[in-house]
Amino acid sequence: MKKAKHIVLTLLMACVLIIAGVLTYNLLYTPSVLNWRVAEALEFCKKHNLNTNYCVFVDFSKHPGKKRYVLYDLEDREVVYSSVCANGLNRNEFSNVEGSNLSSLGKYEVTSIVGRMSIGEECIIINGLESTNNNARKRQILIHSYKDVYYNPGTYPINVFRKSLSHGCFVIDKRAFRKTKRIAKPMLLWAYR
Repeated sequence: MKKAKHIVLTLLMACVLIIAGVLTYNLLYTPSVLNWRVAEALEFCKKHNLNTNYCVFVDFSKHPGKKRYVLYDLEDREVVYSSVCANGLNRNEFSNVEGSNLSSLGKYEVTSIVGRMSIGEECIIINGLESTNNNARKRQILIHSYKDVYYNPGTYPINVFRKSLSHGCFVIDKRAFRKTKRIAKPMLLWAYR
């Protein structure tokens, strides 16, 4: 009887630890998106005939090794998937100027046009919708994945810091790219800091 009680207590403790671990993981690795930003994104999507079910938020105020690319379900108000995201040559500067090799802030239209880059990776073409990013198409700013951007939680992509993986593009992990590619377009991508 004592042995059975010990086993039950051990199993109960294991369950509590697993639940605590899952909650901790979700708190640490699932980015939150502020309610006002979600409401504004939904209004923008309605006004500009963009997908009103999903959008992407990119929080450039976060370190590139943190999950700052967020594929978000606007209907259920929840994160579908999040990824690390490399950005331009200087992660603290932004520009809309050709040749700057910097990322641009603002709202983008994620198109249904999928292409292939010179390095063989698939890419999604995006259009800048604001004065801060309206040269995106001309500058060839894209969404694409790259092998050095990982999807392991808490793992900083080492090469993101040794050399730039982006000259302004949104460089994400392969899972995030596949999930983004599957969503009906056009869709909003909102980059902010």
